[in-house]
Amino acid sequence: MKRNKQRKKRIIYSTIAIITLLGAVVVLCNFIVDKNAEGRTFNDINNVPEMETALLLGTNPKARDGKKPSAFYMARINATAELYKHGKFRQLIISGDKREGYDEPQTMRQDLMKRGVPDSVITMDGQGYRTLLSMRNIKQNFDVHDMIIISQKWHNERSIFLADEMNINAVGYNADDVRHPRAIWTHIRELLARVKLFIDLHVTHRKDFCK
Repeated sequence: MKRNKQRKKRIIYSTIAIITLLGAVVVLCNFIVDKNAEGRTFNDINNVPEMETALLLGTNPKARDGKKPSAFYMARINATAELYKHGKFRQLIISGDKREGYDEPQTMRQDLMKRGVPDSVITMDGQGYRTLLSMRNIKQNFDVHDMIIISQKWHNERSIFLADEMNINAVGYNADDVRHPRAIWTHIRELLARVKLFIDLHVTHRKDFCK
């Protein structure tokens, strides 16, 4: 009986220690990413520096119900059109997921053209189904060294960290975030995505695939 109690205590203490360690890792990874992007993401369009290239990061155009437009998506489209109208970029690269029956860059292109962004300034990258791959493609296929990244602030911060790793000078223009209760899962995933970021860069060395 005494041994069983001791075993249960060890299991409980070990579980608490593991959870505490994992929580500390999540907090640390998020702190590093936030700190790295400090002063380099902008809510006010007047503070965004003019650059030759802007990168619009893709997301699902549809909300979870599959009918309504995604609020995250619409915010990125509106932010990009606003940047163009203010003359902040001359070339736009749309990077997102493209597969049979699903094409984020093409859908974004069509919606941007409706908002006055000319097709002549748009280039599409259909191999950006992960942020890491979007940055790889920018470096390898488009020879871009300076750019404005367009997404929500939390995504911009992670993207800037990746851009730094690839020697790309980047700032972010923050599209409006979504405060709906359902969006909480997106923000939780982002916390974990920042841990995955460090695993990709320093454990599995996926950055090496981008050289």
